[in-house]
Amino acid sequence: MPEISPQSHAQYILRISHEMYRHAKQGDWNAFTELETTRRQTIDALFAYPDIDAILEELAVTLRQVVAIDNKSIALGQREKQRLGLEMRGLKQHRQAAQVYQLVSMN
Repeated sequence: MPEISPQSHAQYILRISHEMYRHAKQGDWNAFTELETTRRQTIDALFAYPDIDAILEELAVTLRQVVAIDNKSIALGQREKQRLGLEMRGLKQHRQAAQVYQLVSMN
């Protein structure tokens, strides 16, 4: 079987990154995480090439695009984390209110 070129790996990483961002925009974090596993394996394979240092400059444009997409995905993830934090605080307040109601209604 022919060896996959570093350029092909880099393009595949870029495609996966676009797909991950699409899932992040849709709030499908399970699909996002599954793709991240595949992408991590591909990144590891890319950087395992014996002469990777010699061709990094050639791959730089593609890898910068990956970083830019990742930054957008990270921003979406941070917003989701904040939203979930607010939701959890709201649930905690509801639980506390229910406990107070139960105590008051027992008296």
